[in-house]
Amino acid sequence: MRNGSLRKRKEPLRCFCYSWFMEPILAANWTAEQVLKTYPQTVAVFLALKTDCVGCHLERFCTLEEVAASYELPLEILLEKLRESTQVSIE
Repeated sequence: MRNGSLRKRKEPLRCFCYSWFMEPILAANWTAEQVLKTYPQTVAVFLALKTDCVGCHLERFCTLEEVAASYELPLEILLEKLRESTQVSIE
């Protein structure tokens, strides 16, 4: 192999936390994209809370904490609604 022929990974390697029963645990540091890709049923939650996260080009960068702050939603409410739609525990 020639020098410089190795390619760097475009997207960072993502790591998900798992509970005792191997279910992913939602956390405030997850991006909107991670939530939507892991749990497609959460689209309804983002739409019901009148956020523009679904289809937004910044969804890969915004954490749930940042989403709650920018839409002036209590973080606990956002996480609770997402938990209800996915039926997983929140860290």
